[in-house]
Amino acid sequence: MISHTGTLFNDGPVRRVVEAALRAQESQGALDLNDELRRFVRTTCAADTSRWLFPVASVAALLDHTADLFRSEGAAFFPRTFTERLDKARDDVPGDEYLRTLASLIRVVDQEPDAGFADLSLADWEAAARFPELFGFGANWIYDGEYPLLSDSIAAFIEAEHPFCSETFSRLAADAQSVLVLFPEPAALSANVTRWIPWASHDALREITRRIDDHMRTEHSGS
Repeated sequence: MISHTGTLFNDGPVRRVVEAALRAQESQGALDLNDELRRFVRTTCAADTSRWLFPVASVAALLDHTADLFRSEGAAFFPRTFTERLDKARDDVPGDEYLRTLASLIRVVDQEPDAGFADLSLADWEAAARFPELFGFGANWIYDGEYPLLSDSIAAFIEAEHPFCSETFSRLAADAQSVLVLFPEPAALSANVTRWIPWASHDALREITRRIDDHMRTEHSGS
């Protein structure tokens, strides 16, 4: 038997692709599988680092390899949680055949132009993957209602993280700036971001970047 660790199938790209297929399957037609795979490819290619670490062609190859294992070793070879996801997604299609179909679809999508946000809006899972610091800031500093104003939330965040704040601040500022650049128009921001992160208006994101920049210049400029 080929040895493996469960995380190869329970986390990472194989899981994400199967989950994309499962979302489409369980949506009863509300979601299109090809669109979910286009979102997956768009997210995978969003950063140079992710493209360098695991290009989309390697994702498709890993799906083919998983299909080979499924055919040669059977379902018992895999972690139960993986086969449960796959069984729900594939319906009555044999597991190895379904995985090869997903690999083929991924290759086709990878040859197409990147999906634009005007054509294919950001999904909730995609927003969480691309802007995790904005989700975390809302959960930790806004949604519990401890601070009446956004400015109070930002001040509390800065105070709590200082002086070990360089990494945390840079990630939050980067998420905020990315959203401002990607979605400069109110309609685009609403369709892609604030539907999932309600507090993240243009003004709120600008205030975060400004306050972080002010803090870093004042407290960490080295002068």
